[in-house]
Formats: sequence, C-alpha cells, structure tokens
Amino acid sequence: MEDIPLRRFLPGDIEDVSRLVVETIEVSYAKSYPREAIDYFLEYHTVEQILLDATRGCTFVLAPGGRIAGTGTLLGTTIKRVFVHPSRQRRGYGALLMHALESEAIRRGIGRVDLSASLPSKRFYDLLGYATECEDYIPVRNGKRLDYYTMVKALGEGR
Repeated sequence: MEDIPLRRFLPGDIEDVSRLVVETIEVSYAKSYPREAIDYFLEYHTVEQILLDATRGCTFVLAPGGRIAGTGTLLGTTIKRVFVHPSRQRRGYGALLMHALESEAIRRGIGRVDLSASLPSKRFYDLLGYATECEDYIPVRNGKRLDYYTMVKALGEGR
C-alpha cells in the first residue's frame, strides 16, 4: 500500500469530509437499505454534526494525493462516522483509519470501544476483531427500517 497521509481533521476540511460522507452513503448503502434509511443516514451526518463531533472528539482524515478519501471519529468510547470513498475501498484505508482511532483510544486510556455497524460494514468490523453485542434497528419513514449492529472491541493488553 502506498504511503497514505493520515492526519487530524481541520475545520477547513469540512466541505470535503461532508461530500465524502454523502457520496459514500449514497453509493455504499444503496444495495443494503431502502431510500428512507439512506435519507436518515444523510440527516444524521450533517455538516453541523460532523463539526460538533470533531470538536468534542478526535477526527482523522486520510488524504492520498491531497484529496480526502477517508475519515473516522472517536467520541468518548465510541468510534463513529468511519467512511472511505467507494473508489478507495478494499485498499486498506479503512483498516488504517481504525488502527489510528483505536491507538488514540488507547492513548486516552480507553480499554474498550464500541460502534454501530451498518449492514455493508459489518464484515469489515468482524475482520478487525469486533464482536457483535446486539442487532437492532431504527424505524424510519414509510414503515421502513434501518438495521444495524452494535459492536465492541477490547483494546490494549486484551487484544
């Protein structure tokens, strides 16, 4: 894998990160979720929420060639908003982001992290050693639902 610049999120990154999140949701979730669930995801990952989480937690971006292709956030013990652009998936970018987020958690003295995994991302987290704690769903418009998994992983010595 080429050297991929991984760095902390800067406020000036917001437009590129927001665009990355929207494009990834639209493409990667289309085969797994109804339109109503995709709209729910889009409403959840607003510019304001991305900025708030970055301010309250630790957000990383991957920027090969100077263009943001991946992002992920650690907020307390929760890893969230891990997205890699569809054109860059299956190249190790997601694993690189997760390693950085887990390392940051360890640095902060966190021994166990949790996350909510979408249907298309569950296998990725399984491969990284996350355990499914429960399956759940969020009711969305028109009687549809957004299915997801709550997953956890012990960090540090227990790994």
